Amino acid sequence: MTPGQPVTLDWPDFRLACHSDGFLTFTWSQYSSIKSEVRHCSHVRLLPQGPDGLSQWVFHLRFPEGPTPGLLVVRVDVAADRLEEAVQYTDLLRRRFGIPEQPPDTAEEAGWQRVPVDSPEWIAAPASAASEELFAAVSARIDADTG
Repeated sequence: MTPGQPVTLDWPDFRLACHSDGFLTFTWSQYSSIKSEVRHCSHVRLLPQGPDGLSQWVFHLRFPEGPTPGLLVVRVDVAADRLEEAVQYTDLLRRRFGIPEQPPDTAEEAGWQRVPVDSPEWIAAPASAASEELFAAVSARIDADTG
């Protein structure tokens, strides 16, 4: 990276820039912008093409410091004709900043389970039929995810 020059990926209505000052900026030109220090990117990966022909680029941004730690997951749809660009940009991020494909500790993701209805963690119970249907669909998609 030349000083002051970001490494950018420009697509119609979307731009990803990695700045020489260590910031990543995701910009959807008509909708939103997200800026984070690259060091907060705990992992990045490209999920395989789905039935809609799109792949997904997934960035996990973790903020462990401070009184309110957090996690921000940024998902970007990648059209088939843009996949090679996304692969190259992902490789660049991994080489320059050591961002792994998988998180260092996957125990958090491995422990995913449904909260029982009678648990104090439930905000409202019983769940509606639409909520039950959504839960089943999300569970099936997670089980089928090879990434």
